[in-house]
Amino acid sequence: MGLTWDKSLVAGGNDGLLGDGVEFEVFSSASEAEEEHSLNTDMIEALDYALSFLDKNVKDESRFFLIGWDAASSTLMLSVTDDAKQLDSPVVVRCHFAGLSRKLASDSQRELAVEAYKENVRFWCKEHLSTSSAFTQYSLIALFVDEDRMRAGLL
Repeated sequence: MGLTWDKSLVAGGNDGLLGDGVEFEVFSSASEAEEEHSLNTDMIEALDYALSFLDKNVKDESRFFLIGWDAASSTLMLSVTDDAKQLDSPVVVRCHFAGLSRKLASDSQRELAVEAYKENVRFWCKEHLSTSSAFTQYSLIALFVDEDRMRAGLL
């Protein structure tokens, strides 16, 4: 089916984007997928879309490919950032997994389900990036963050 991407311009310091005085191009999409196979497919599409901007995003100070997962809203944010994780790349990709969010909201064991999907997201991203020639041609370190950037872990 494929995701549809919308572009917006966002000033640094807003929407979790770090970089004062910087204007970001944010490409956003929403996935209605609820089943694991479809979720995985849409997640890979979002990753590939973000990877397509690496030529534009990678600068001398770039160190990390940041994969942010907001479990509360089921939103994936992908960007390139510096050593200190304080300056995001000019192009950021976000995908809201609306179908998953609704599914988790109705789960009687929501906390366990949210934690399980966080691990699925981490695994799917790691698996895809490890075989992606678009990613491996750059000297970036993949990080996964689900709360605080300063506590991001290696993918």
